Amino acid sequence: MEEKKFYGMMNDYMFKAVLQENHEVLVNLVATLLGIEESSITTCKIVNPIELGKSIDSKDCILDVKLILNECDIVNIEMQLENKGDWPERSLLYWSRAFDRIKSGEDYNRLKRTYHIGILNFTLFKDNPEFYSEYKLINIRTGRLYTDKLSFRILDLTNIGLARENEKELAHWARIFKAKTMDELRQLVGTVEVMNKMIVTLANLSEEEKIRQQCEAREKVEMDMRSSYRLGREEGREEAIIELVREGIITKEIAEQRLGKDYNIQVELKMNN
Repeated sequence: MEEKKFYGMMNDYMFKAVLQENHEVLVNLVATLLGIEESSITTCKIVNPIELGKSIDSKDCILDVKLILNECDIVNIEMQLENKGDWPERSLLYWSRAFDRIKSGEDYNRLKRTYHIGILNFTLFKDNPEFYSEYKLINIRTGRLYTDKLSFRILDLTNIGLARENEKELAHWARIFKAKTMDELRQLVGTVEVMNKMIVTLANLSEEEKIRQQCEAREKVEMDMRSSYRLGREEGREEAIIELVREGIITKEIAEQRLGKDYNIQVELKMNN
């Protein structure tokens, strides 16, 4: 009998499904990401649930987890596997959409503190790698905090080795996200009760054929987007080199060295246009 493909917590559909189905796991992850005690969380409600097993048609659909914490804070958690070069702008846009929740004429003090948390499988700033980082709005001269209602946080799954002493639980979660098999996941979880409950939830969801189909579909979308992004980046590189030749900044010989065998087919035609 063929072994079923493993869909873990880095599949954004499975990620959201597990958090939707297991409130205890959701509370544990949120508390760990925010650095607070689980006992301080009285309410934690996902406000953008999906109908599990139902087809998600749009390739542009973002399977983020948006929740209201203790009736007073908004937390938006998003998984991103590929660096498309626009994470700061993307996170700012989604933060602003989550933050702008008052009606015309309402008191601005009703605006809720809003966190946008990115779980990324890449390093956002190569010159300043961190495992877990937080960004706020401050006075760059004095360090004075402008408001506590804005917080961007990044969990870098590629830099677990940079985790600080007080980030052990986060590092544990990061390793769980990166697990590639059920056996690896079980070994990582050990005897931690809430994590074992997560495994049970994930295993149960994995038995549902409609949910597996959606996990597969989301994986395909991610692969297609990754290929499109890389193709677009490569095409942009070619256009830039061609423009340098047009302007006489580099020679055709240098362009040929950079573009390889495709030079005669692609460059000569574009140069004559």
